[in-house]
Amino acid sequence: ESRPGRGPPTLLGAQQWEPVVLHKAAPKGKAAKSSSEVNAALRQGVAVETSKKMAGGCNKSGSVSVAAAEPSAARKLDEQTEAFRHERVSHDFKMALQQARLAKNLSQGQLATQMNEKSSVIHEYEAGKAIPNGAVINKLNRALRAPAARKVSK
Repeated sequence: ESRPGRGPPTLLGAQQWEPVVLHKAAPKGKAAKSSSEVNAALRQGVAVETSKKMAGGCNKSGSVSVAAAEPSAARKLDEQTEAFRHERVSHDFKMALQQARLAKNLSQGQLATQMNEKSSVIHEYEAGKAIPNGAVINKLNRALRAPAARKVSK
């Protein structure tokens, strides 16, 4: 016995037998790109709208560069003859770091593993070649439990 609506689904009622026709969109008109095509349209009396795109045809970004906004900024950079250097850790800092590490009987590698840093970082700080990083200095202070000298040479 089959009850109505309880049997297997049938696809007979869902079949579509009439043809379906697909159409392409009508062409919207060609944008004239060359100047001769624009001039020909103007001679015929057709309304022509021209618009210049921002930096169109140029190999430039849309943003304005600092040198373009203020030409004197580039000149100021060229005129500067002063030598600039990064700040390095001071002699007092590196000596305090070495003494604190040796007081704890730690090698550079052991201190580095406590801090989750490379041993080369500790070596650079103790050699005075490191550029001071506040996060690394805080890690050093925490690992050694002694505030190292916070002075930085210029």
